[in-house]
Amino acid sequence: MRLFRSCVCSFAISFSFWAPAARSENTPDPNRGLYAIWVRPGVAESLPFLKGGQVKLQWAQVERTEGHYEFGDLDRQLEEVAHLGRVTTVQLNANQIPAFLFDKVPSTKAMLNQEQDRRGTLQYWHPAYVKAYTNLIAQFAKAVKASNYRSHVIGVRLNYNALGTEGLVIPPEDRDPGKWTAPSGATVGPAWTDQVASAYLRTVLDEFIRDFNPEIRVFMRAGIFNFPSPDPESLRLAGAGDHNVGFFTTGSEIEPRTPSMQERYQKLFLPYCRSGKAVCYAESMADAAGVHGRLKDPRWCPPDQYNYWRLLADLNLGFSMIGIYGSDLEQAGTPEYKAAFEFAARYVGYQASPSIAPGAWVALRSDDLFKDDYTFLMRRLPGAELKAEKKAGPDDQRFGAWAMTLAKGDEVKFGLDPVFARSLAGKKAILRVTYLDRNEGTFTVRASGREFHGKLGASGRWKTAEFEIDKAAFTADGGAQIALRGDADVTLHMVEVAR
Repeated sequence: MRLFRSCVCSFAISFSFWAPAARSENTPDPNRGLYAIWVRPGVAESLPFLKGGQVKLQWAQVERTEGHYEFGDLDRQLEEVAHLGRVTTVQLNANQIPAFLFDKVPSTKAMLNQEQDRRGTLQYWHPAYVKAYTNLIAQFAKAVKASNYRSHVIGVRLNYNALGTEGLVIPPEDRDPGKWTAPSGATVGPAWTDQVASAYLRTVLDEFIRDFNPEIRVFMRAGIFNFPSPDPESLRLAGAGDHNVGFFTTGSEIEPRTPSMQERYQKLFLPYCRSGKAVCYAESMADAAGVHGRLKDPRWCPPDQYNYWRLLADLNLGFSMIGIYGSDLEQAGTPEYKAAFEFAARYVGYQASPSIAPGAWVALRSDDLFKDDYTFLMRRLPGAELKAEKKAGPDDQRFGAWAMTLAKGDEVKFGLDPVFARSLAGKKAILRVTYLDRNEGTFTVRASGREFHGKLGASGRWKTAEFEIDKAAFTADGGAQIALRGDADVTLHMVEVAR
């Protein structure tokens, strides 16, 4: 199915199957964690919550002349990662293309992708281009496998490197072969079609699997803007279980904003990443302020709120590795950013390991675009009608991009993942409720056979009430295990049960 083009149209998404069910246990990936990406020297070296980084090369840097490959910079970057005691993905981008390709492959002067080479656009489906790129992939794999620092590589990011690094689709007005110019000795290839592009994708996918697997995990691209997504062959490989593969996305955001991202939620992130069937890596579309390259996306909430909720969204979808822009890591010394990073680092990668997960939580939210809470081994149960809010509370706290308000006298209930609930039996636990202190009154929480009380003081600030449970006794039937009620309206951000 062809996906819609990016738009500002209104659509609603609601997935009732997001509620966690009883599950088999997965072992968390040993390299689960937060990863520094697009970072300036000196920014990320001392941040204790980081697990890894990013090693990136450019095609023009690696193959300056045809058939001669230089991977010295690969080992230099890997050595820096090893010196920090961290791990990394490796990737080979095509923002910069070798000059010799313009002497072998038809091209057009039209700029068809914002990140591509300024000399023009190459006909990437042309046999000469395909041969050059597949040869490069094979040499790249040999270099990674031969590196003295190979043990620090958690996987390779599968880049199609068609239009720049991430582009693929040729606009209709540029598909006519007459718009392309062939260099001496070459002929212009066929017109671009979906089928031509799909054949190219399969060729590149097959080459990565053949050259890197099984020794090096291949992180397959979760989707491409404006093109059918996800790729059926990628899903087949991930579902087969006999390949060392995972998925990565460069489109991580605070919420899905296009139908194409909606489809990735439904068909890939939830059934593969959240279930633990595949190990998945998320890179943000932009930093929390909206900046990526020369572009800046609009933001409807402050950066510290966007950063926090983007992390919650990725945890909710089941990513085991989350890439953080260097410009966001530069804010790690501020309380709101620091707390968000530490929270994500604690939970990331445990979404399919309930018996050892550090906790479970629900971040309450809803709006016209996307109806569901963000959840982690806990769900809000049907019943009470809560009022959805956006931009609740002060801008200088990370919680309030979304919230839900429980009316005075009503009760909202939550259920824990059954395996997680059983794992807590007889052990100490902490129950936390994060709420906007906007009214006078009290709220009561019933959990684990006890009743806890919190006080509302109308301070106008977000607060977290923390209650100790000496011997947890949550039922393991997946029913209502936590219930909250107030004698005044209570605006809620999160309910969490932590070990």
